[in-house]
Amino acid sequence: MKIVAAVISPILFCVSACALEEKSRGDYERHSNSQLEISRTDDSMLVFEAKTGAAFPESSRSAEAKRMEWLQSWLSRGGYCPDGHEIVSRRKVDPGEINFYDMDLRYEVRCTDPPPVPVEE
Repeated sequence: MKIVAAVISPILFCVSACALEEKSRGDYERHSNSQLEISRTDDSMLVFEAKTGAAFPESSRSAEAKRMEWLQSWLSRGGYCPDGHEIVSRRKVDPGEINFYDMDLRYEVRCTDPPPVPVEE
């Protein structure tokens, strides 16, 4: 029995360590390629910005899916939009716009309201 435990423990440790490493890599990728903030012009909107490039082309479905994963992660970590969200707009950042983080795409995001609570009569 001790032999089995001695073999299984390192395997479980390795699996846990690999999962943490994957999560760290994902967080690094998200932080390096995207950001989320409250709109400076309309505090009912959030602004999600993301980079494009060889790894995440602008018109790639898989890259857009990854950007949506990043957005959801930002929303979850910030406690925003617990009842869901909608993308109001998606566009390229114009060269003349303020762009502190050198992002390529800008999304306007609005939290969806919770469904109304039925009133009992």
